Formats: sequence, structure tokens, C-alpha cells
Amino acid sequence: MRILVAHQVPRARTGGMSRLMGFIHDRVESAGHEIDYLCADDVPPHWGSWYGRRIAFPMAVRSKANEAERAGRPYDIINVHEPSAVPIILGRRRHTPVVITSHGLERRAWELALEEGRLGREGPRWRTRMSYPATSLWPADMALRRADHVFCLNEEDRAVLVDRYNRSPESITRVHPGADDIYARAAGRRDYAAVRRVLFAATWRKNKGIEDLVPAFTLLAERYTDLVLDVVGAGAPACDVQAQFPPSVRARIVCATPGDEAATAAAFAAADLFLLPSLFEGTPLTLIQAMMSGLPIVTTATCGMKDVIEHERTGLLVPIRAGGAIVAATSRLIEDRALRARLGIEARCAAAQRYTWDHAAEPVLRTYEALAA
Repeated sequence: MRILVAHQVPRARTGGMSRLMGFIHDRVESAGHEIDYLCADDVPPHWGSWYGRRIAFPMAVRSKANEAERAGRPYDIINVHEPSAVPIILGRRRHTPVVITSHGLERRAWELALEEGRLGREGPRWRTRMSYPATSLWPADMALRRADHVFCLNEEDRAVLVDRYNRSPESITRVHPGADDIYARAAGRRDYAAVRRVLFAATWRKNKGIEDLVPAFTLLAERYTDLVLDVVGAGAPACDVQAQFPPSVRARIVCATPGDEAATAAAFAAADLFLLPSLFEGTPLTLIQAMMSGLPIVTTATCGMKDVIEHERTGLLVPIRAGGAIVAATSRLIEDRALRARLGIEARCAAAQRYTWDHAAEPVLRTYEALAA
């Protein structure tokens, strides 16, 4: 099979989306198939960020597919991110199966953002309210209804695809990230003796729960005077991240951007507890990495987090927007070494059994082969 993987993220595997698509398709390629990538880097920079995101990239997907067909080497499968799929679905010259990968349904994310505004938290700005429905929601909705198959990253999204988009269950496959065993090896000497470093490994943005993380960690820092927050992969300057905390806490906020997988695994190994209070996700890659690293975990009971973490067995789940619950769960782990060890060891075992990249690639490859046949 010749497969086009078209997702508007950088080609370098530095983020969750690029790693998920790259590492899974490495396994597909190892099975004997040919993979071509179309990434954000392939959109000419002079087209501008807004135009590139909303208009140019979807048209580039269609252009690349048509170009391959004119050259006599058409693609057998096209895998495209949800907001960029409409031009290729409507404009394909032959019925090449189009598979959408959703990293969290656009419609659900938008509804949650509007709810945030109604609750008095930070909601969408007026310009976004005007532009986003036409440039992202409408194309995503149409694509999700017309695609040949949809990959989604959690069971909540699967239910919405069936109930609201009228997709058959057979046309949906739930996929998940994996983690390399380098995370288990790097943390092989973890002893769970104490909690001094709390790890938040995620982009520093609203959907990751930073509005709840900041006040929660501030309270924890007052209670536990040697506690440090490691912010890994924020994608924002350290000074901007630290500025959101009170001055008394800022020196205990340590930001880092590891350069490769080994450095990332070392950052996880150096931490004592993993905290991710996300509001909305697919299934976060860093959660799987934390499990493979044997970290005790506190995360929110929504999206892929509640699919992966079994409460009181492989981690602790708290409600979204619940700063008090974050403080209580984190304090419980700080003060109970036996609980930390039990949750961390169980999480590592679960990750090794279910969440490797080989396991992650299996349903993708099966779906491609069925569609091509």
C-alpha cells in the first residue's frame, strides 16, 4: 500500500500529534508499506499562519493526492487530520479511502470552550467566535460524516461519532499513543521514597488545565516547602509560564524542553509524581510515558485519561475544574509512600502490556488493510 499521512504539525517529532503519527506509521512501514508525509513544514511560509492553517494546508493535501495520481502512483489510503479533510473528500478523482484521525473532536472542544466562558473562566475571544465555526467546525463536521473511516483517541469521542454524526461503530477505530521502553529503563531505580518534584509535561495552554494547575500547585507549594514543579515541553518561554504563579512560588517552577526521547525519559525519571489536570484531550502521549516511567499519576476523569487510568489502581482521577480535588489527591500521594509505589508499579505494568507502539500500530494496520482490500 501507498499511504499519505497528512497532518498539520511539524515534521520533527517533538509534540504528541507528530509522535503519534510518526511512531505508529514507522510500524506500518516496517510491515512493507510505503508512507509519504505532508506536514506543516510543507506549506510555504509566505502563505501566512492563519491562511496556512485554515485554507492552504487542506488544499495542499488535495493537490498532493492528485499529483500522485497524475504521476501514475496513486495513494491507496489517505490519512488526514479532522479539520483538513474536506477538500480531499470532495475532490478526489478516484475513490481512494480517506481516513480521518481526530486528536479530540473539534466540535466537543468548541463546546467546552464556550462552556468555560459561561462559567466565567477564559473563553474564546470574539475574533475566534466569528471565524472558527466557518473555518474549522463546519469542515470538520462534514469530513467526519463523509470519511470512509475515523480514528479517534477516546471512548467519549467514539460515542459522539455514533450518536451525533450517525457513523456506524464498524467505521470507527479507537487508537491510542504508545511509549518506548526507554521510559521504563530510565526510571528503573525509582524507589518512591519521597515526592519533591511534580511533573507537568504538556503544552502550556488552556485545554491542558493550566487555570487549575496554577492555583493548585500554589497551595501545594505552601503546604510542602521543598516541592518543585517541573514543566516539560511547554512550548512557551519559561518567564511566561513562571509569571502566572505568585512571586513567592516562581523560583520553584522549572521549565525544560528536552531535545530527544532519551532526554525526555530522563526528565520523567527525575520526577516523583505526574500531574495533568486537562479539560479536553484525545489521549495524551505524556500520560502513557508517565505510566511507562512508573510515576504515580493524578489526572482528570475525562477523555482518554479515564480510558487509560483505572482509579485507585493505576492512578488517581479527579473531576475537571476541581482545584481542591487536585490538591487533595496530590497531597494524598505525597504523604503515602505505599500508595505511590503501588500505583506507579501498576501503571508501569499496564503500559508495558497494553501501551507500546507495537500495540498502538496494530489496529491502524488492520484498518488500512481492510480498506485497501
